[in-house]
Amino acid sequence: MDTAANYTAGHRAPIWSLTRQHRLEDGELMLLGAHASVTGAMTRIELGSRRVLVDCGMPQGLEAHDWRFDEAALDVDAVLLTQAHSDHVGSLPALLEGGYTGPIYGTPATLALTQVVLEDSLRSEGLADDEVSRVVSALAALMRPLPYGTTHDLGAGVECTFREAGYLLGSASLELVSRQSRLICSGDLGRPNSPVLADYNTSWRNGRAVDLVLLESTYGDQEHSHGRDAVESALERILIHAIERRGHVVVPAFTFGCAQALLHHVNTLVEARRVPALPVVIDGPFGGGITRRHTDFAPLWDRERLARLAAAGELFDTEELLGLGPREERQRVSEIPGPLLIIAGNGACTGGRVVGHLRRLLPLEQTTVLLLGYQAEGTPGRAIQRASARGGRVWLDHEEVRVRADVESLECLSEHADRRDLRRWLDAIPGVRRVALHHGEPKAQRAFAQWCA
Repeated sequence: MDTAANYTAGHRAPIWSLTRQHRLEDGELMLLGAHASVTGAMTRIELGSRRVLVDCGMPQGLEAHDWRFDEAALDVDAVLLTQAHSDHVGSLPALLEGGYTGPIYGTPATLALTQVVLEDSLRSEGLADDEVSRVVSALAALMRPLPYGTTHDLGAGVECTFREAGYLLGSASLELVSRQSRLICSGDLGRPNSPVLADYNTSWRNGRAVDLVLLESTYGDQEHSHGRDAVESALERILIHAIERRGHVVVPAFTFGCAQALLHHVNTLVEARRVPALPVVIDGPFGGGITRRHTDFAPLWDRERLARLAAAGELFDTEELLGLGPREERQRVSEIPGPLLIIAGNGACTGGRVVGHLRRLLPLEQTTVLLLGYQAEGTPGRAIQRASARGGRVWLDHEEVRVRADVESLECLSEHADRRDLRRWLDAIPGVRRVALHHGEPKAQRAFAQWCA
């Protein structure tokens, strides 16, 4: 599908495309993953004599069925990571196993969190500790940190620059420039006015046209209808109901990014005495370490957050915040009397630590499951949403589980930009000739292209 969108005053409308392959003056862009789907981002780009791989993700849900690692990903000179979620970095061990020995670039925060995510993921798959350490150490040796706004020469006249994407700690949009081509990859874009992170970058160089923009489209057909006040009102209702029933609130979420936004809203409600204080368990890589990692990279926060940090100490400082260690300790959490808020990865319930909590707590009527972000088709998260409406069952880790818990969805807490945010980001780029959509379901991509027309 190609359609024109006349969205930028004074500029000729760009051509929109939903195809997998896109020609450039001196090369091509090929979507190896997340072409007509949301997860598994992996893009191979040729510019002149340079070949780069932008992200190296693992698909989830239906998108993972019959998936095979594309060996075209091995034929590259460099890897460029836009963020650290597993659907952007989860196939790095496969890349390493395939013999890749080149550099892996990312912002300092992205590279630090990637090591944490992969270590936890490999352990969850049952790898021995020494093997996990070998893989993570081998990948760490290839990593080259590249701060925001620093232009790096990849050789043969090709340069790359990371810009703030506002999606999670360290997330970036990527600009690639060769002698004949200029392209920008959005990466996952966040929602402006996040309670934790800075807004995405809207300052791009004028003068040279942008031959191609590769734009994510997860929420290309939706607009987030809730502001901050509405989010906190909905969260207040959910938490008070759970506290009254003395039940567990299970939140499937990556323990960085969305989890920090949730904790911010919970803290706000507690400080305003709208919700009683309740224990919070962070069941993610290194327990509460990811939250502390946000403090390590405090300069990446929004200025408002830095002001709060200076005035009140730690943004996430609470005596009720607990981190879990050994697996046996995690298994006993469901035996702790409620109310108790448990945040555990991963957000789509396709694996990770949240699965054990859901297996034990979904059959209990006093449990509340709070789904925060987009649930891709074929994932257990989507199945839990549907089963709750029918009083049905879901399969988790090869076990059928009855759903008696209350299931709530707060997609308004998703980190992803909606279609208005996507268009605002795109409008800020001068002289765009073509727009290629990826990282979205076909319905969302078609709707977004038509909406922009």
